[in-house]
Amino acid sequence: LAVIYEDAEACGLALYPARCPQLRPGWRELAGLVWDVGWCGRWWVLSSRLRDCDVNEGEFRALPERLRRVGPWQLRSQR
Repeated sequence: LAVIYEDAEACGLALYPARCPQLRPGWRELAGLVWDVGWCGRWWVLSSRLRDCDVNEGEFRALPERLRRVGPWQLRSQR
């Protein structure tokens, strides 16, 4: 099990908000700071949000319809 969460202040810094325990988020606020949970070798939220993240649909609108579709025979990947 692994968790990615947002930490506003790094503990390695000597800043007052990073050192003061009263300024750290409480238990109720921690749920809003969690970005993702990793379980069984998979990041559950990030894997769905990063699917096809490098595809910019606006670039392909000018192409003819036949070139906008990609079939499985055109994909080349290694197993």
